[in-house]
Amino acid sequence: MSSRKIDVLARAKRAGLFDLARRRTASGIRILCYHGLWLGDDTFRGDSMFMMQKTFVRRLALLRREGYPTIALGDAIAALQGRGPMLPPAAVVITIDDGWASTYLGMLPALERHGMPATLFCDSEQLMRRGPVAHVMARYFDRIASTMPHASRQGSVDVAAAASRAIATDSARSYDERYAATEKLAAALGLDMAVYLSRRAFDYMTPEELRDAAGRGLDVQLHAHRHTLGDMSRAVIEDEISTNRQVLGDLLGHAPIDFKHFCYPSGVATPAAAGILASLGIESATTTQQGIARPGTAMHLLPRLLDGENLSEIEFEAEVSGFGSWLRRGRHLVRPFIGRDTRQQRGL
Repeated sequence: MSSRKIDVLARAKRAGLFDLARRRTASGIRILCYHGLWLGDDTFRGDSMFMMQKTFVRRLALLRREGYPTIALGDAIAALQGRGPMLPPAAVVITIDDGWASTYLGMLPALERHGMPATLFCDSEQLMRRGPVAHVMARYFDRIASTMPHASRQGSVDVAAAASRAIATDSARSYDERYAATEKLAAALGLDMAVYLSRRAFDYMTPEELRDAAGRGLDVQLHAHRHTLGDMSRAVIEDEISTNRQVLGDLLGHAPIDFKHFCYPSGVATPAAAGILASLGIESATTTQQGIARPGTAMHLLPRLLDGENLSEIEFEAEVSGFGSWLRRGRHLVRPFIGRDTRQQRGL
């Protein structure tokens, strides 16, 4: 984040705008979005998908310190629909996408220590396959290699890496093809793939770990079977939801219809898809659109607040308070308050 933005947010907080935004948006629900924690080596410092463990712990501590109540997703949806008890002001829901091993190994223990509920939106094909997600691993190998001090490589090495990369990230290829190509990509880039495999940096949790997590209170919900809704047609959506429900139901001992909340894979959502989901008995569906959910918000196009290592603590606090949403709606609305704070600081 730029120093200028830090300065603007710091001024806004000193001027009381964070507190004001929190009061004005108190009836809205802050649905936080996480993915996984970074379990790899220290050459990569995390991003919008893989957050550092210490950052996640600090986020939970901030919520507790600032008095943001954390509630279950089901309670939040009932309240938004007007059929549940009134919620405490500025309530927060913690949601986690996918099903990474780091969710089980790092996030769940931290949530338990803070006594905070959370929902995991889990796609089921990769969970049942076990092992690393090859195409994600390949993409991150490129990013990791770009941060390392390499001697200039010969053209033949770059050609080999490009060929392997193309196969590893091709969704039309089989998993075995993509995995083999990822091994070749790691070798071409000079990375020790064994480090990431041993730390499970790109693994989903095992079915046994998911079952244990659910037994410890983690709410498991739907994220499509193959982590995609394909062409968004009714046939594909029905198949993805039905299979996701069946696999998770068999694994966790629930009836498939018990899974009523969904998260759009990769945030790809449309009003038409929302209507199909509603017809399948899905009560809510979350997107990656940034914002606070309020009474009257479309239940199948719910916004969230995306958190990651790419956000500083004051940016995170701005989002949770509601000030971040104010900025997106119109910076001119808050500029007079920030300017006033600056004049006060100067004694004017």
